[in-house]
Amino acid sequence: MNPPIKIDYRASIDITKKITHPFSREVYMGKMKEELGEGSGIWYDMGHGIALAVREFVPRQEMVIFEQSDVAGAVFIFNLGSDLRFVFKDQKEHLLKKNRFLVGLASTQFYVETPFSSRQVWSTLTTAMKQELFLELATPIKNIQEHLKEASRHSYSIFQDRSIDPKQLELLRYLQKRDSYEETLESIHLESKATELIHYTIERMARALDDSSLSALEEGRLSSLERAREIILQDYRNPHLSIKEIAYRSAINECYLKRDFKKHYGMTILEMIQRRRLEVAKELLHERLTLKEVAQEVGYRHVGHFSKLFSERFGITPSDYKKELRNF
Repeated sequence: MNPPIKIDYRASIDITKKITHPFSREVYMGKMKEELGEGSGIWYDMGHGIALAVREFVPRQEMVIFEQSDVAGAVFIFNLGSDLRFVFKDQKEHLLKKNRFLVGLASTQFYVETPFSSRQVWSTLTTAMKQELFLELATPIKNIQEHLKEASRHSYSIFQDRSIDPKQLELLRYLQKRDSYEETLESIHLESKATELIHYTIERMARALDDSSLSALEEGRLSSLERAREIILQDYRNPHLSIKEIAYRSAINECYLKRDFKKHYGMTILEMIQRRRLEVAKELLHERLTLKEVAQEVGYRHVGHFSKLFSERFGITPSDYKKELRNF
């Protein structure tokens, strides 16, 4: 059997379009070389020390894609596809599982390899920023200097690997929309979403790192919290989904669940259920469904209640949102 090919990420992509927005903001759109696989990629340099990369690929063969950088900075990698295995310069590995994100630092000597099997789904969204800017934004995070020293020694430092929560998922889905990168006005809105994602993620990291009681939780309790989140993401349609049922299915005491869930995810269980339902409802409004059908599909039995919650969340009624979609 032939060994997998090793290729620089930049060499695996054919650039199909370059868009220049005002103030040195550039968008590069490309697709994976046909002989390697199928899919597309977007790189958006926002011109102020922040860049955004969206990757959606399925390789046709086994391969190892490597990347390197001579610019020190921070990366936020959100994995929405298959599990990814990163192999760094020191041969240490990090497995980033599906629906999780990591935050790390890279030095001017950064190098990483990512092995892929045939038909493995590569779906990530990455925000990157220069080190000086990150240090300005990351002041709430404790021990940041220790991570900088580690990155200097090993070319990288990973200090967060957590589940993607509904708020992040909502922002990620907007940032994955290819059309948002082409028009100047849409791109400005997109930049606001990207900075919101960064700001929210940094705050979430700071809360987690600052909460010594949560970080000291035994592995079983943390596993139960992850299970509770998965139940919400999968069973949000159930109008009878309750905290009691989630606690039972997650094998955790109901009081511990309510207390630790808020600490771990920055929102209550009921807030996460509602956010998940409304996020899905917004997507369903793009389809040919009535408001009643959308409400019932996401677990609301009364259209009036659904409309009220939707308006509070998005600042527009679902009927008006649907009209705007038809006029677009």
